[in-house]
Order: sequence, then C-alpha cells, then structure tokens
Amino acid sequence: MTMYIQTQNQYTQFQSDELTDLLGKISFTINKFGLWQSNHDTRANYITDDIEIVYYREGGSITTIGNKKYTCPPHSFLIIEPYKLNTSINTGNTNYSYYFFHFDIEPLSLRQQFITLLTKHGHLIYKEEIKDFKEMLERLLIEASEKEIGYSSIITSALIRVVVEIIRAQLKRNNDHISQITDLPHIELVNDAIKYIHDHLHEPIKLTAMALQLGVSTSMLYKSFIAILAIPPLTYIHQQKVLYAQRMLAHGKSVTMIANDLGYSSAYHLSKTFKQITGVSPREYKKNIKLL
Repeated sequence: MTMYIQTQNQYTQFQSDELTDLLGKISFTINKFGLWQSNHDTRANYITDDIEIVYYREGGSITTIGNKKYTCPPHSFLIIEPYKLNTSINTGNTNYSYYFFHFDIEPLSLRQQFITLLTKHGHLIYKEEIKDFKEMLERLLIEASEKEIGYSSIITSALIRVVVEIIRAQLKRNNDHISQITDLPHIELVNDAIKYIHDHLHEPIKLTAMALQLGVSTSMLYKSFIAILAIPPLTYIHQQKVLYAQRMLAHGKSVTMIANDLGYSSAYHLSKTFKQITGVSPREYKKNIKLL
C-alpha cells in the first residue's frame, strides 16, 4: 500500500508599512565600522561629520551631546548626530570597548527626518529596550577584517537592522506612529540646490545668485530648506564648507589654505564660521583629532 502525503506551500505575504517605505527611499553609505578599545580612563571632545551609532560592548561612558548628558551602560546604543559637540568620559572601567557605525544617507533631503526618528525621545537606547546585537556585531567585525566579496553588503544590512530596532524602541517610548513621509514639492528644489552648492563649494555662494540659477525667489529657497532640512540654506552651505575644512585639517592643511580653497575672505572668517557650526575652533578640532 502506497501512502501519499499531501503538502501545501505555506507563505506569508509581506505587507509594506511606513518605516519600510521610508527605508526604501534611502541609500546607506557606511564610512567606517569597527571596534574601539581602551584599558585606561579616557576623555574626548569631538564632532562627527556623519551619523554615528555606538554599541557599548564593555564598560560605559558619560556622554554629553549638546546640552543633554547620558550615562551609557554596557549593551546600550548611543546615536550621535553630525555637527554637534560631544564630550565622552570613561572612568573606572578596566576594559572599555564599543562597536561603531559611521554612515551617511541619501537623499540628503530625508536626513533630518531620519535623524529625528533615531533620536525622537533621546539619543540613548537601553539594553532592556532592544535586542542584544553583541554576537551579530562580533561576526560583523570578522567580516570587516576578512573583507571577503560582499562583506560591505552584509555590514550595511546589519546597520539597517540596528536602525529598525532603534526606531521601534523610540516609538514604543511614547506609542508614536511614524509620520507619513511624502514627496513634498520642496524636495526637488532642495535637491537641485544641494547639487548647486556642491558644484560651487569652493566659491563664495550668494543666495540671490543660487535662487536666480534655480528659477525661484530667495524666500522660496529659504522656505524649502526649512521644510525639508529644518535649517536655512546659508546654514547648510556653512555646514558643507566646514565638513570639507574638517577633512582638510585632518590631512594637515592650514586654516589659511583651506579658507582660500573655500572662497572665504580670510582665515578669521572661516575660523568664526567653523566655531559657530562645531562649537570649537579649527585649532581645538585638530587637537581633539589627536586625542582619538
């Protein structure tokens, strides 16, 4: 007697949601991933020029971001925004280590909304609020060191998983729902303006000339930047020039050379703008780089 076992294909139909839709519009570029370790007390002041997510493997720190102070225990996540002065103090820990992702996203028009979701109710996510990623991060470190084909895709996928868990934890804190991300009419204008700024970064950029080139009024340009990036266009221009200056300072260039390269009238003008954006002078920034 022959018996037949009837099988039936079982599957789950995936449904889209607002977070999935948002992430579908974003491209992630990982600038650095790794493990930082120390066996002695440390203190550092620094400014990151991209988005950073830290996972404390051992020990912890007291970190101040802007005017907010966080006590960061082991297995917690800390989200650090670009262009904000951070002070991190590690004391009393025999071993101190953390994993870090440094990354950027595109399009830039979604950056502010993305950062707001990551930090909606604070920059620190406690281990009780999120899955433990220690084993996954250990495997990622092996991937990063061995650099086999496709390793960057694996690290990027892991970053997206961490991002999703952080946003879930933020939303559970206040039972919020993600506000719908729509293709606002301002986005195209802002993206065109961003391209113009990067094409003319090494020149003095005047808003009137940029608005004329883009075929809009300066008031429309201002409103569009506020709506999409939550900052005026002039602030964005200065941020990008300071970002370039940070990179050049790390390569040993003088403030005078960088000021000339960026179209500033003087080294003093660049130094003043640099401190307004980062909270420290170019000289202090170079000193802080050496501490890291």
